[in-house]
This record gives sequence, structure tokens and C-alpha cells, in this order.
Amino acid sequence: MGNKHDLRVIRTYKSLTEAFLQLMSKKHFEDITVNELCEMAMIRRTTFYKHFADKYEFFGFFVRRLQSDFDAINPASKDYSDPYSFYISITRDVLNFFKYHEQFVSMVLGSNLLPTLLNILSEQIISDITGKIKIAIKKGVSVSASPEIVASFFTGAIINTIGYWLMQKKKISEEELIKEVEKILYKLTDI
Repeated sequence: MGNKHDLRVIRTYKSLTEAFLQLMSKKHFEDITVNELCEMAMIRRTTFYKHFADKYEFFGFFVRRLQSDFDAINPASKDYSDPYSFYISITRDVLNFFKYHEQFVSMVLGSNLLPTLLNILSEQIISDITGKIKIAIKKGVSVSASPEIVASFFTGAIINTIGYWLMQKKKISEEELIKEVEKILYKLTDI
């Protein structure tokens, strides 16, 4: 992808992002073509392909951009010395991310993109949790497995549980979901 500080690139990304949201509000992702995305964004196809291999790569860029705009999903300010509170906090943050981007998430639920969205979020969360665990280990906190495995395990549990909850059309409230996750985490982090 091009220079992030080049005004033309910034304008291109902004135009594509706005056009993408407009198109997603009217049709499923699978039905959106690169041509119509470029047309609505008023950019050339060659410009699009200079930055993205296809619309799926653009979708990944779009989600990462949403994620970077939403600081709370990054557990940078959280301390791993209390794993139970740490994971509950991350669960709340992911739920807040989905709530903050509720319109986009409902559009994604109408397509086949939920697994892609969850995978993109998972990659970042695993990286963030791994970093926090490594810092905690340096401070003397004991961890029962490698930081990467622990991070992958808990991220998978959190993301898949929230994905299931979304697919079930939120049959229970967000607070009920948190209480259920708390029960599970209490047992897992007590080991």
C-alpha cells in the first residue's frame, strides 16, 4: 500500500471507505464489484489495484481501519497480573467495538463476511495479548503455557463466543453474555 502520508493516498482511502459504506448499506458485499466501488469513490480501477489485490483485501484494510479508530479494543492499558479481569475487560472491549460499529456489523451479518471480520480482529487481539503476557512474565507473573498459545486460546474463545452470540441475534443481553463468560473464565483462570 502507498505512502500513508501522501494526501492523494489519504483521499483515495477516504473516498473508498465512504463509497464502501454506502454500497454496503444497499447490497451484500458479495454483490459489490470493484467497478462500482471505484465509480462511487470516483477513482480509477488502476488506482484501486495499485493499493489492493481485490475487494477482499480492501475489506481487510477497512476493518483494520475501523479497529485502529477504536482504541478500546487494544488492551494496551490493561495489566495481565489479574488474568480474569484482563479477559473480561477484553470481552467488554470487543462487545463495545461491535456496538460502536453496529450498523456495519449488521451489514456484515447479512453477508458471508462475519468469519473474515472475526479473523481480522483475532489477529490483532492475539498480538496485543501476547505482548501483555510477555510484559507480565518479565514482571514475575507465572503463565502455564507459551504466551502465544495462551493468547490464541483466550482470543479464540472470546471471539467465537461473541460471533455465536451475534449469529443467534443476541438472544440473551450483553450483560447476560458477560456473566456467562465470567463464569467460564473464573474456572479457567483459577486453575
